Amino acid sequence: MSALSKQARAGKPTQSAKKGADEAPDELALEIKQRMQKYKRDMDSGDGDGGSSGKKVRSAKERAAVAHARKRQAEAAEAAARSEVLLTETGGYLEAEGMERTYKFTQKQIADNVDISSAGKIFDLKLEDFGPYAIDYSADGRRLLLGGRKGHLATVDWRNTQLGCEIHVRETVRDVCWLHNESLFAVAQKKYAYIYDHTGAEVHCLRKHEEPTALGFLRHHFLLASTGMTGRVVYQDVTEGKVVGEHRSGVGPAHVLRVNPYNAVVHVGHGNGTVTLWAPQQSLPLAKLLCHRGPVQAVAVDGVHLATSGLDGRVKVWDVRALKELHEY
Repeated sequence: MSALSKQARAGKPTQSAKKGADEAPDELALEIKQRMQKYKRDMDSGDGDGGSSGKKVRSAKERAAVAHARKRQAEAAEAAARSEVLLTETGGYLEAEGMERTYKFTQKQIADNVDISSAGKIFDLKLEDFGPYAIDYSADGRRLLLGGRKGHLATVDWRNTQLGCEIHVRETVRDVCWLHNESLFAVAQKKYAYIYDHTGAEVHCLRKHEEPTALGFLRHHFLLASTGMTGRVVYQDVTEGKVVGEHRSGVGPAHVLRVNPYNAVVHVGHGNGTVTLWAPQQSLPLAKLLCHRGPVQAVAVDGVHLATSGLDGRVKVWDVRALKELHEY
């Protein structure tokens, strides 16, 4: 058996195969080569004699050390570029073709076109009797908290579809919120806010939160924030039970509250179209934005950007740092 056939049977690329691969690099190799440029730093600044920054190295030992270091840098740059190309932890997105619109895609179409592991995470809950429902996910994204307007409360581990607890409080439920972990959750009911444990047993009745409509939890401060029909913004320490802040907005009832995960500032949407920003120890709002010509219906904030929607039929995106409108739809 010739050496060439032995090399082929061993699974090693032959000289002709290597030559063909070098002559016609695939798209992946080109992309990796392009991405390597930002990881190379000053690797290409030598003069070809093992130099560094254009200076020759006279010592043979030092030239070998520099050459070895450059080789290691090249390998590290290629590994970083490959890991960036093959990074699968980033979130996916929908891309429409031609005249298609992503909001017209149905759940069945998505399930038929994604991979098996993603399709297995799709589940459906038929809750037709006690809705509409307010929902909240735990910090790890595993447990789902459901609160029906007619009093139905339930916690679900959606990955293995196990029911944690299920109770009926027999009065209006406007909002639900997980606390620092999955053992406690808060519920905004008709007259007061309540705290329940993971078994569904009532732990506390928070009478300072009168007629609450929206809840938010400052995870790193152990503070429960609420707003409601009275128009107040109330902060309560869930460890000691002490109210650390109680502020009057002065603009009537509010139904929207969101906590900025970046700086824990509470954003409250009001019926006159304004969004106010609050901190526990400040009696006046940190900022006030006139966002819409009608009541604010929804607010979302990710640290830098604020998205609002109102009954005027518009959605707006704001820069929270500059308090400046960026987009309007």
